[in-house]
Amino acid sequence: MKNGHKHIKILILSIVCLTIGCKNFQKEPPNEFKLAYVMSPGGLAHKGALKFAELVKQRTNGEITVSLYPSGQLGGDRVLSEGLLLGSTDGILSGPSMIGWYAPQYSLIEAPFVFRDYDHLDKVMNGDIGTEISKSIEENFGINLVAQWYRGPRYLTTTNRKIYSPSDLDGIKLRVPELPTYIKSWKNFGANVTPVPYSDMFMALKLGVVEGQENPLEVIYTSNLYEVQEFVMETQHLISFYLFAVGPRFSKKYPPKIVKIIEGCAIDAGQYQNDLVVKYESVYRDKLIKKGMKFIPVDKNAFRELATKELPRQFKGKWKDGLYQRIGTIK
Repeated sequence: MKNGHKHIKILILSIVCLTIGCKNFQKEPPNEFKLAYVMSPGGLAHKGALKFAELVKQRTNGEITVSLYPSGQLGGDRVLSEGLLLGSTDGILSGPSMIGWYAPQYSLIEAPFVFRDYDHLDKVMNGDIGTEISKSIEENFGINLVAQWYRGPRYLTTTNRKIYSPSDLDGIKLRVPELPTYIKSWKNFGANVTPVPYSDMFMALKLGVVEGQENPLEVIYTSNLYEVQEFVMETQHLISFYLFAVGPRFSKKYPPKIVKIIEGCAIDAGQYQNDLVVKYESVYRDKLIKKGMKFIPVDKNAFRELATKELPRQFKGKWKDGLYQRIGTIK
């Protein structure tokens, strides 16, 4: 019976093809671009995604519609990056962890105090080093890193302890993402590191499983961490970004003209979002102060010295030789 059903389906499909023409089964050009990310609506990355959708609609005269999938609807960052390879999504906004997965020799991009500021980040990622990273990932996996969108600098927060220098971290139970660079970095700084998934972080802080965490001010505010944290240390230890990436099927799905337009929209929407990140840094600071959080100045140089001394040694053989120094010399 199964073979009979199969033959019937083939016969029906053949009749339909002869009746209306098989070429009509191919929609030329496709009219939807799926953009997925884990960030929530209301955040700055989502605002940037909305701007991207607006620009694509405008510049393609409505020919292409962007469908947004925020809040991890299609999975976490790792699943989304794999979705690019499978073609289940057309574009994603992902943290730089993607670089660690697909070009691990460049994973130091996620290390603290690599970038001095956003200007330094731009010069690195839009220069020879950024080209090397993009080329490595595209040649090996077909993923194209179209643009980087700023993330706010990361800050350390604690429940009830002020931290001025690494020595003050002694014994503190600190939540960090489940990534080797973060884990080793905060161990170097003196913390008792506990990797906890982002989805479990708030409850871990509330129950006292951990006493602190580190994230951008936007995340601290939008995740209501002011309810379970009192102090914000002005470490600004990580200047980071999101990657707007498309997969190997992207340039096959759309004609060259549309590809160029979409990539241009991603770059321009990124600039719009970058301006928001810079502007809202002080806005979120004020919001957190109004919620009762206290900002504490720290000895950044003490943290920086530990990072630049220990991390290259610990990741020797894993990070590209001399890359840390190359990044540091870019002015």
